[in-house]
Amino acid sequence: MKKSILIVFTLFITNSHLWSQQVVSSTFLTSYDLSYFVNELEITFSQYGVDLYRVNYTTTNLEGALDTASGLLCIPQLEGFYLPMVSYGHGTVGSRFAVPSYLSDEHLLPAIYSSMGTVCVAPDYLGLGDNEGIHPYVHADSEASASYDLMVAAESYLADEMDIPLNDQLFITGYSQGGHSAMALHRYIEQETSTVVTGSFPMSGPYSISSGMKDLLVSEEEYGYVAYLASTAISYQEVYGTIYPNNDITQFFKQPYADIILKFQNEEADLFDVNQELIDSLIVLEGGAFPKKMIFDDIVEAILTDDNHPVNIALRDNDVYDWAPQADTRLLYCMADDQVTFENSIIARDKMIENGAPLVTAFDLNPNFNHTECVEPAATNFVIYLLLVANPTTSTLDQRQVSFTVAPNPNHGSFRISTSTIEGIFTADFYSIHGALEKRISSVRSNDVIDVDLDTGLYLVHLKDGDGNILGVQKIIIE
Repeated sequence: MKKSILIVFTLFITNSHLWSQQVVSSTFLTSYDLSYFVNELEITFSQYGVDLYRVNYTTTNLEGALDTASGLLCIPQLEGFYLPMVSYGHGTVGSRFAVPSYLSDEHLLPAIYSSMGTVCVAPDYLGLGDNEGIHPYVHADSEASASYDLMVAAESYLADEMDIPLNDQLFITGYSQGGHSAMALHRYIEQETSTVVTGSFPMSGPYSISSGMKDLLVSEEEYGYVAYLASTAISYQEVYGTIYPNNDITQFFKQPYADIILKFQNEEADLFDVNQELIDSLIVLEGGAFPKKMIFDDIVEAILTDDNHPVNIALRDNDVYDWAPQADTRLLYCMADDQVTFENSIIARDKMIENGAPLVTAFDLNPNFNHTECVEPAATNFVIYLLLVANPTTSTLDQRQVSFTVAPNPNHGSFRISTSTIEGIFTADFYSIHGALEKRISSVRSNDVIDVDLDTGLYLVHLKDGDGNILGVQKIIIE
């Protein structure tokens, strides 16, 4: 009898993934109309209002057993189309509910991406939101599984319960920790599934965890986010159980740092409040915010000299750059990043190209921007990519969509805009790929010849009716 129970239990654990990827519950959170994005957030590229839901879905936990996690589901107010999907990985958060599905600041980017006409999903990850336990911070495998399971669960839920089908376009992005998560998800999809990724935009992520953490341990420079090191240690102890003996954090971190860190682990304090307390203590006791000073000297020395130290094994296990993505992969960063060094993107790009990846590029969006300042240009870059590539596929034409052509295209500044679905006059707004309104031409009719004095380059032309509603968007090239 005991043997039979053991066999059943083993089969359940082995095949628990078969029962994952289902939406357990869905809670409507709020709606944003188009004017919210255009007027309040000043996202001039937005095209639709968005409905936001918190979904609880089945996934697997660190032991591979069935569990339930939460995430955000953003649906554009667009009917009659097969929609592309975007998976967004959120950045480092300070507490359990500072996550997308609880409408923290992390929900805004998924909502914006959805306003471009895409379904956007944003997992809260394990150990955050409605999932119990310690969050496995920058743990590649659980980031990938939580993200992928939400994608699959959301696709089935949308089709079966909301009559919203998806097309075959899939975009992956994320910022900071979310960049690491995005890369982990992309790798998992290409190596373990038959799903095809359309485009991947990891942003300012710690792709080389092993080199990045070691850099902190050898650095003689101060670092303003020492709590990231603490959070990583807690995470990898939870995952591997080998970082400090007897699960005793005081045998890894010195006092008073260990007790301060325990406040975060026990959810008694926000990560960023703990970060400031750690920095204040380091300045008083060590003369500066040096991360390695929180760890016992003999442990630091062992990590630096023994490649097979449990810490090094765990760090290498969560590097996400040594593979060859086949999809268009664009690594966005800013050279003055003060939290995640830009070298992460360079290391990843070079290694992926060496491995034979056909479409990997890395872009320095602004050499003077720090980690926080880099968010806006990175997100804008991805929004523009969605405008140019994401394509809701018509099943039944929605009246709000207008098909129009620009010809010739490319052109030298003289062209016609032709449409058979707009009666009367409309306005044509021309935006640069950086989001700036470069030209507005009013009182346009279909087939009118339009002359614009614009520099050579790529632009997006928005057609708008008399009330300012966007009727359609096309790209245009001025030569």
